[in-house]
Amino acid sequence: MDKLMVQPEIGETLTTDRFLGGALSVMQPRDGFRAGSDAVLLAAAVEAKPGETLLDVGAGVGTAGLCALHRLGDCALWGIEVQSELAALAVQNAAENGFSGQMRIIEADIGARKSFAEQAGPGGKSFLEAGFDHVFTNPPFYGKGRGRDAKTAGRTLARIEGSVPLQDWLQFCVARTKPKGTVTVIHRAERLQEILSLLSSGCGSLKVIPLWPEAGAAAKRVIVQGIKGDKGPLELTAGLVLHESGGKPTEAAERISRFGATFTDVLSQ
Repeated sequence: MDKLMVQPEIGETLTTDRFLGGALSVMQPRDGFRAGSDAVLLAAAVEAKPGETLLDVGAGVGTAGLCALHRLGDCALWGIEVQSELAALAVQNAAENGFSGQMRIIEADIGARKSFAEQAGPGGKSFLEAGFDHVFTNPPFYGKGRGRDAKTAGRTLARIEGSVPLQDWLQFCVARTKPKGTVTVIHRAERLQEILSLLSSGCGSLKVIPLWPEAGAAAKRVIVQGIKGDKGPLELTAGLVLHESGGKPTEAAERISRFGATFTDVLSQ
């Protein structure tokens, strides 16, 4: 799954990377936070009906949202990103891939309600009063003080929790979701217990999808999805093995990474 992209050089600060077998072209910083397989896997867990609304919290340069829209072309997507450079690139990427009319990027801090004051959500409602059918997110993986700073401030901000801890991040996501809408998170497996505890206060029918680097290895990533206001039981799915022993992507992983299949597609076989 790491070989999702072709990276032709376009300048000293940016590269253009291709996702979903070349179907999407994504500009992103050469040295800052760079989207990769996690964004593709997150998008593959989101399923929606025509006309439904999507929200990507912590959208970066828009990769996960673009992957979702590539498959769910009849939906409208909002993305929230706090870093100005990444938000601007997300807008450009939406235009480059033909989704300007369906993808709106908001530069805002989810820890500061006032940063949403002039923003509108679905139906023209105030953003914080509007609800979305499906909210998905790839939060910073490391708690404050638990991860090493990266080489750039932007990458550090994307990897390590700052002023918004995971609890507040996930509460924001649940709050933006309509009743019976879905919340989907990709994160490190070691934080699964914490994520389940946080989501269970507002969501039910929680589903955990383990992501194994290869057969026999411990899962390093998990996808957790819940339905807001539902009371159904927890489900641990069959999960996905990403690589063969030699490092080649498995057939199932390849179907997601190159052909835009969903987890429902690959786990039902």
